[in-house]
Amino acid sequence: METLEEFELNFDGKPVPVALVKLLEFQNETGFESYCQGFGLYRDNKGGLKSWSTNPDFLARLMPFAQANAGGSFYALWQYDDAVPLDALPVVLFGDEGGEFVVAEEIYAFLCLLTLDTEPMTYQQVSYYKGEDADGTEYSGEYRNWLKKHFNLDAIKEEDEILAPAIQKFQSRFDDWLEPYLG
Repeated sequence: METLEEFELNFDGKPVPVALVKLLEFQNETGFESYCQGFGLYRDNKGGLKSWSTNPDFLARLMPFAQANAGGSFYALWQYDDAVPLDALPVVLFGDEGGEFVVAEEIYAFLCLLTLDTEPMTYQQVSYYKGEDADGTEYSGEYRNWLKKHFNLDAIKEEDEILAPAIQKFQSRFDDWLEPYLG
């Protein structure tokens, strides 16, 4: 169980987005990896990011907040502009097989992406494929109900409902920002 005080440390003294506070409460009731395959909010010390770059400017603009899969992929908020509130920042994925991908335009779209109840696959691009015979996690249905109740958001059917607009709006900008740090 992750406390809010521990989780707040991910956000460099900035207020945690309300959506993530509520999601943490839900997760503390249901369990880590219990409502979306491989996913869980956690306290991150930016250790995973440091395998990409230890540059302080790089680390200052990214706020890791969740495990994306059991293999080591993780999600972070990218603070591309200090004037943008945290809940309006894009969510990026750092893949355990390499790659850096914008997966949602903002946190509420990201919450909808989790309704796919599958781990991201990262190899040259990101995909949230789930086979028809794949089992859902124990609380995936409860998560969809929770999302509707708290934010009036519906489950999505296809990854591109969330991925396509995020990639179009932010991916090339993110790639350009990221390039000097990966050299």
